[in-house]
Amino acid sequence: MIDQISKLIEQIGATEAGANGISSDMMSKVTGETKDSIVSGFKDAVSGGNINQITDLFKGDTSVNSLTSNPMVSGMISNLISKLTGNLGMDSGVSKGFATAAIPKILSSLISKSKSSDSGFNPTELISSLGGGDTAGMLGKLGGLLGGSGDGKTGGDALSSLKGLFK
Repeated sequence: MIDQISKLIEQIGATEAGANGISSDMMSKVTGETKDSIVSGFKDAVSGGNINQITDLFKGDTSVNSLTSNPMVSGMISNLISKLTGNLGMDSGVSKGFATAAIPKILSSLISKSKSSDSGFNPTELISSLGGGDTAGMLGKLGGLLGGSGDGKTGGDALSSLKGLFK
């Protein structure tokens, strides 16, 4: 799943980098920071229990205005601008121009792929790969917090832990 995101970042990033005056020798660093910003945005939503932000994103409108008004997406853009200016020393105007163009295009492409049944891209797999797991996995994590094994493999220990609370 992350590999598909990486490929899109490389494709769209190269186009946007050229359009925003980013040299080809900086491209691998820029795409690395872009990938980190997007993946971090998704991971933050999953770890914060805001999986609905991801599912809403994939159900919604793919227009740039709609995407940039999404708090998760605007966070990704801000994060990328900070990384490009801070870590790579890029001009803030160039960083902003690239981030505000590239991230919505990448996400729009991901959303379109998720709506196409033959693309092989599934947002549920993305959530799972970022630690969201399935319901049993989430119950397993809850079980770990309540004294179960917390291995995330099954919900049995979580259910046992929950039953113990009501004895």
